[in-house]
Amino acid sequence: MDDNLLATPATRPTFSPRQIAAFYFKPCLGEEGEATGYYACKTCAKRRKHAPKSGYSNLVSHVRAAHPNYESDMRDASAAATGTLLPWVTQKASNRYAWLRWVVTGNLPLSFCESKETRQYTKLNPMSVETLTATMEAVTKAVEKKLGASMPEHFGLILNGWTHKTEHYMAVYGCFETASGPQYPLLSLAPVMDEPDDHLSADGHLTAIKRFLPFFGKSISGCLFLVGDNCTVNKRLANLLGLPLIGCASHRLNLAVRDYLEPHDIILEKVQQLMRKLRTLKQAAKLRAKTPLVAVLRQDTRWSSTFAMLKRYCKLSECISADDEELADLLPSRGDHRKLDALLASLQDVASVSKHLQSDGLTLLDARVLFDELIKSHPSFTKYLAADADIVHSTVFEQAVVKVLDDQASLLTDGEVSALDPFKRTQAAGGGTERAPADKEGFAVRTLKRRKTADAPATYVLLEAIPPTSNIVERLFSVARAVLRHERHRISPMMLEMILFLKINSSRWDVATVEQCL
Repeated sequence: MDDNLLATPATRPTFSPRQIAAFYFKPCLGEEGEATGYYACKTCAKRRKHAPKSGYSNLVSHVRAAHPNYESDMRDASAAATGTLLPWVTQKASNRYAWLRWVVTGNLPLSFCESKETRQYTKLNPMSVETLTATMEAVTKAVEKKLGASMPEHFGLILNGWTHKTEHYMAVYGCFETASGPQYPLLSLAPVMDEPDDHLSADGHLTAIKRFLPFFGKSISGCLFLVGDNCTVNKRLANLLGLPLIGCASHRLNLAVRDYLEPHDIILEKVQQLMRKLRTLKQAAKLRAKTPLVAVLRQDTRWSSTFAMLKRYCKLSECISADDEELADLLPSRGDHRKLDALLASLQDVASVSKHLQSDGLTLLDARVLFDELIKSHPSFTKYLAADADIVHSTVFEQAVVKVLDDQASLLTDGEVSALDPFKRTQAAGGGTERAPADKEGFAVRTLKRRKTADAPATYVLLEAIPPTSNIVERLFSVARAVLRHERHRISPMMLEMILFLKINSSRWDVATVEQCL
């Protein structure tokens, strides 16, 4: 009895197992930012498996064995470090992240998470559409804040317009440099006419830009240049802002080839009619018996479709019977066939340049070199591809950037030096590195390999990050059309923007981001 009276109560542990695990371990995330079920020790990098709702004994036992002084280390740390649970990924956050990533990347309807079949065949905890939408909004705001913090004071904007049904959207990408290289995040995809007094003019576009920049903690005064199509609205917008406009090189090339093909319209229309006939049920069945290839039609908006049609015609001509009465009047003559072969050969180099303009990492100097080579073989392209062509909005600025990137800054005129004043670096940095094209063959790569490239001197910033095209926005519109399938046409513009914002900027959020939003 005396022993019971003298027994002292057990001392309460200084830190709970959850606090110990949260202090010493961080989650190991997969390539797409998803939880892997493993946690790494922040001190020794040892990995331990931890299943949700299974306690922390596996993690705490490692800490007690490998770091016996853990209690003193945790006491020496600040209260904020031991009290926070942000480094820890809860089951709730992991579940919401999985649903959000699944719906966004898979172009799935929001109601997918409430589907009876989905819940039956997934191990994820059930989630309602309301919770999914709330999580999406919170993560969007978190990514906006994160982007705003990473964006420097000065940046550029890449923009283009897209009309879907009764809405006209303006998509805007940011362009800036960080320690890890050039960055091109999606900033906005919103209707230009969002208020009753809005218009589709340049002033309306300017209002739309000023409307979303504050979400990233930025203002239009930090914008140094615009990249977009060579249209009147964009030129007027650049004039309103007093900024240089880099006209899309792909757009200029498309206009040049359109004029080049105009003398061949009659013979190209014959091929178009033949292709239409080959796409009928009867002729398509005959064609399938000889080849898996199908007829291809040209489109008025993209010259590349004409090139694709000619290539397909040359391949299908061997499979088309000259004795077919339905096709006899549509088949080109031998003379026309030779002209089509010559036309296709003359477009091979143009197609190589067009494809190369779609690649990432291209600079204004690269585009200038490619255009100069095309002009040598196609002098008629001078109207649109020349450095001083009428379609170019900011001739002095583009020529100045090309000279700097070509290591010819000493040749800059007074006007060109003045055009580059906003891009001057406040502090000098290290030298550049040699660039090499990513592709391994084709006219465009051979052209670029013939010159010795040099990085921009450290005197200026952003020049190498300026893209010569707005193709990144065109690709976004293709993704948007895939998201807006027939069964999703009633989706609101705001929801469409959130889905695409998270989809395009998927590398900027992970399960830890969702955890912070809870």
